[in-house]
Amino acid sequence: MDEIKYSYQNNGTTNIKTKVGSDTYNIRGYSRAGLKTSIMIDELNVVFDMGYADEKAFSYDNKLISHGHTDHIGSLHIDHCARQLYDIKKGKLIVMPYRCFDPFKMLSTAFSEMNCGKSGDIKKIFDKLHLTQLVSSESCLDKYQYLIGVSKPISNFVLKSFLMDHKIEAFGYIIYRVSRKLKSEYVGLQPHEIIQIKKTSKCITTDCYTSLVGYTGDTSIDGVLNNSELLNVRLLIMECTGFGPNDICQCNEGKHIHWEDIVKNSDKFKNDKILLFHFSQKYKVYEDIAEYIHECPKELANKLLFFF
Repeated sequence: MDEIKYSYQNNGTTNIKTKVGSDTYNIRGYSRAGLKTSIMIDELNVVFDMGYADEKAFSYDNKLISHGHTDHIGSLHIDHCARQLYDIKKGKLIVMPYRCFDPFKMLSTAFSEMNCGKSGDIKKIFDKLHLTQLVSSESCLDKYQYLIGVSKPISNFVLKSFLMDHKIEAFGYIIYRVSRKLKSEYVGLQPHEIIQIKKTSKCITTDCYTSLVGYTGDTSIDGVLNNSELLNVRLLIMECTGFGPNDICQCNEGKHIHWEDIVKNSDKFKNDKILLFHFSQKYKVYEDIAEYIHECPKELANKLLFFF
C-alpha cells in the first residue's frame, strides 16, 4: 500500500490513507482552525466533529462531537434533518457534551419545520430525535459505549471519552477493538478440555480492549499529556493550530497546541502514527509549514501525517 503522508483538497475534501499495524484507514474530510472541521474514517463508520456538511458524512452512523464551537458542531443539525427529510430508516449514534443537547434539539426542530414548509412557529421542541441514540460525552468517561453499524465476526468497536483542556468544555475520544480471549487460567488447555469446561456453562473468556484511534478535538498540549491513553493509542489524530513563533501567544490564549509543544514532548508520544489537523488559516499547504518541521526528531518525523 502506498501511504499518503499529506494531501491537499480534492473537490473540497482531503484524503489520507495510512496503515497502522494490521489496520488500514482511509481518512477523509477537512479541517481549518476557526472555519470547519469534520474528519471521517471509512473503516470505523465514524465522523469526528461536524463543522461542515459533507455529503458523504451523512452516510456514517457514528458522530462524535468534541465541543460546542460552531466550527466543530455547526452542521450536525443538517445531517440530522437530511436523514429525516429523505426518510432514511437507519439508526445513528451521536455522542456530544451534555450541554449541547438542548441547543441541538432546538436547531434540529427549527430546520425540520422549514424542511416541511411550516411557518416556523415551533410548538414543541423534539424530545426524541428520529432514529437517534443520543449519548453524553460525560457518560463515556468511565464506561465503554458501543459504536453502531460496524462489527466483525470476532470483534466489535467501542469508544471512551476523555476530558480535554480548551476554552470551553471539550472531550477527546478513543476507539477500541473488543475481542474475546481465554482467561489466563485456561490458556494452554487442550481443545477437548475447553469443550468439557464449556459444558458446565462457565465463562472461560474475557473481553480484551485494544486502542486503535484517538482524537483530541481542540485542546492545549496539557489535555493530551494528562490523558496517557492518548499518548499510547496506535493512531493519534491531534490538533496542531500554530507552527511559527508568532503563533505561540495566540495558541496559549486559545488553548490550542503549537508545534513546539509537540517537539518538546516528542519522547512522550508512543503512538505508531500521529495525524495532525486543525492548522491555522495561514497554513494552506504543506510547504507553508515545511520550514518549521524539517529539523524535528527523526523518530517523531517518521510518525507524522498532515491533514490539509
